[in-house]
Amino acid sequence: MAIATGSCPSCGAPIEFGLGASIAKVCEFCNATVVRSDRGLENLGKVAAIAEVPSLIAVGDTCAIDGRQMEVVGRVQLDHGAGPWDEYYVAFDYGQSWGWLAYAEGHYILTTKAPGLAAPPFQSLQLEQDVQLGSTVYRVTEVKTARVASAQGEQPSADRPGATRYYADLLGPDGAYATIDYGDNTGQYEVFTGWVVAETRIQVTQGGPRSVSKIKTNMIRCPNCGGDVPKLNGERSKRLGCPYCGAVSDIALQQVVAQQEAAAQAPEIPIGAQGTLGEQPYLCIAYIRRSALFDGERFSWDEYLVFGVGVGYRWLVKDEASWMWAEPVNLADLDLAQQPARVRWGGRTFNRRNSQQARVDYVLGEVFWQVEVGETTRAADFADGKDILSREEGPGEVRWSFSHPVPWPVLAAAFQLPPDGPGGHFVGGGGGGAESGGVSRNGMVTLVVILILLAIVCAVGGTCSDTSGTGSSGVGATGAIFGGSSGYIGGK
Repeated sequence: MAIATGSCPSCGAPIEFGLGASIAKVCEFCNATVVRSDRGLENLGKVAAIAEVPSLIAVGDTCAIDGRQMEVVGRVQLDHGAGPWDEYYVAFDYGQSWGWLAYAEGHYILTTKAPGLAAPPFQSLQLEQDVQLGSTVYRVTEVKTARVASAQGEQPSADRPGATRYYADLLGPDGAYATIDYGDNTGQYEVFTGWVVAETRIQVTQGGPRSVSKIKTNMIRCPNCGGDVPKLNGERSKRLGCPYCGAVSDIALQQVVAQQEAAAQAPEIPIGAQGTLGEQPYLCIAYIRRSALFDGERFSWDEYLVFGVGVGYRWLVKDEASWMWAEPVNLADLDLAQQPARVRWGGRTFNRRNSQQARVDYVLGEVFWQVEVGETTRAADFADGKDILSREEGPGEVRWSFSHPVPWPVLAAAFQLPPDGPGGHFVGGGGGGAESGGVSRNGMVTLVVILILLAIVCAVGGTCSDTSGTGSSGVGATGAIFGGSSGYIGGK
């Protein structure tokens, strides 16, 4: 039932507000932002057309998290300059309360307004700073500004199209999450608190219209060469490195953002390969080559992005001597008191090993951020034996991850690849290579090694059990770039 009605002051079409907290609505006929006040309905200006960015939900859908119902009544589209992303305005309990729902890095983030909480000024915030909001201490993971690019449906605030918003995102213990919205940074702010929620905990009932691009979910067309690339990760990825021509493009905007040569050789884990580690299915969706300068010489390494429904994204990293399994670490769980010399996590001490600028040199497949060829981040590694805690800082944001060695035979078995294939060949000696992994040149594996590898598989499963496929067709790394299995795990 509408709580307020009227006519659009721009085009005269009927306007209805269904949520008491809504003070603005974008007219679905003329895209004017209509604000309701004690003077009636006012036109705040037209918004740009919505960019159909990848999204698993739409305005008009209903969702449930652990049985709690919500309706998607609006969305705002924000942009840092590299490409837009969506945040969805949701109503709980049939309009009695409201909040924001967003999707990031394989998980949903659900927050609601927390009035009365004091927050520091925007200018005083620093990455990794501890901030107490009520009874919970959070840690700053992102401090940025964004432009309001567009909007759809109802809105809880009256933002003029093109307005700049200042904000900070913070992580807390046990999946807690907070956003401080500083608006235009003139002194007023709002605090929103909530949780990071696994994708599998949300049930979506489609009720809103889908664009044509979201209906055709099986292919992505490269805007550079026109090639049809199998869509692997549903409506989750933002950019594509074309396996045919090498061009990097924005998936939503269908625009080429970088030119690069076609792949000289196939990735050692084929894009599209499915594998299971620790009873968790994963799908390999991207290959990225990165490099850094050490003592004036540039060294490169390979990174494979894998996705598992319910756990999100993980990385398989091949350096010159080994394979590493990397997963995200909650910033709030780290003891940073002795940084940069060392950090503590999980009762262990990790000592600083190196620091460098890491550069993206090559991209194939689908990635979840607006990747740029040539982009750099400030990276630092902290070691405890062969296990590594890594810190990466980009403009206005910081992320941490934990990685540990995984022998190539384990990965080969998981993704049904040859144990003596290219993935087991390394530039240097040491852990994970075909020789050091216990695999002879004719591919025979002793019983002792089999038992060791089974134990390692269990260990891999233990490290990612709290954060779901089938094997690939067996196409090896020397075959096509895309593995024999098509589609993506759990996708619609």
